[in-house]
Amino acid sequence: MRTILAAALVLMTAGAVRADIIHLRGGGRIQTDHWRRDGNVLLYESPAGMIGIPYAEVDRIEPTEPAPPVKSSEPVAEPQGPAQAQAIAGAGGLIEQGKQALLGRDFEAAAERFLESIRRRPDISAARVGYAVAVFAMDRDGLALSVIREGIALDPDNPDLHEVLGDLRNREERVEDALQAWRQAHHIAPGERLQEKIEKAERELQAGRDYAFSTAPHFNVRYGDGMDPGLAAEIVDYLEEQYWILADTLMHAPEQPITVLLYPEQEFRDVTLAPEQVAGLYDGKIRVPLGGLSRIDPRSSRLLVHELTHAVVRSKTRGNCPRWLHEGLAQRFEGRTLSRSDGEATLKMLEGIDPSRWESKGFSYPAALSLVRFLEWIRDIVGLVMVLERLGGGVEVQDGLLSVYFVDHGELCRRWSV
Repeated sequence: MRTILAAALVLMTAGAVRADIIHLRGGGRIQTDHWRRDGNVLLYESPAGMIGIPYAEVDRIEPTEPAPPVKSSEPVAEPQGPAQAQAIAGAGGLIEQGKQALLGRDFEAAAERFLESIRRRPDISAARVGYAVAVFAMDRDGLALSVIREGIALDPDNPDLHEVLGDLRNREERVEDALQAWRQAHHIAPGERLQEKIEKAERELQAGRDYAFSTAPHFNVRYGDGMDPGLAAEIVDYLEEQYWILADTLMHAPEQPITVLLYPEQEFRDVTLAPEQVAGLYDGKIRVPLGGLSRIDPRSSRLLVHELTHAVVRSKTRGNCPRWLHEGLAQRFEGRTLSRSDGEATLKMLEGIDPSRWESKGFSYPAALSLVRFLEWIRDIVGLVMVLERLGGGVEVQDGLLSVYFVDHGELCRRWSV
């Protein structure tokens, strides 16, 4: 997810904090800390993981100047002897190996390298940040907390450590503690990314100050005082039931509890700043507007399953999943079907273009569902699960599709379009 991966980018660029702006031909702008071009696709980090857009949609990419590195509180004295010099050199080499493993999305290897570096040189904060990034990506947050807190005790003026502590606390649904950590990081090294986190946490706390809290084996659920506790319990039971269906089908159960926030309609808009057409949101937490309900109805059940699918897919792929696959699977599991008009609109959209570049016409939810259904028709749901497995291992979606369907992305899209 973007919050913790932004810290990884800080680590990889040796303290240079930047957020490039992708200008789209249609006039839109995307600000991201992490992007790369992969053939005809531009991949960028978002709250839902890596999202791909056709490179043809990009007008230009405006790099921002890195902020001056924050003065490090790490020791700068010359080594006192050969043993210390060897320890420093060894720790530095392990950190570099950890960085490369992070870039290759080999999070297990990255965690091992960073942890060994910490053992050799506990005073190097970069290794602690890298370790937290790696285990966070694997949904093993508990392993990072003590490492980060010990790092702050050794290096209290390191903003990256405070930011990562905030990210960890936020995932625990300890938003006040997260806010305190992010404010401290921002005090040390002000930045737009941290300011956005702070403002969103403040909105969340303001809206949910009097919310009730309920726990289940796999969920932390908060809901407003306008919701009947009986309905909240019914929703929790429904989520648990759907969790196991998804875990069984996708062959993956997230290791961390999933936070679910049930809002009245206006509070959902106030906290998320989402436009009216957005029915729900997953940004590391499931956020849905369910005010006024007296029981779970078909619309609310579909919405809950849709956002829950995003959470499970993000966890299984470790954030490495293109938008079309994310949204296609979410619609598939919520039970959405394609109407005749959906099919006609998709065929019209594909007229006169390379089918593999269909997103250049603007993202289409029906097209995403249609493509996922086509892939499921070829190899059943097991084929899509195998692709997700490969994405979780760090491969690009083109390679994942080729290894499962034995033809490349372009050819799959061509066959889908006819």
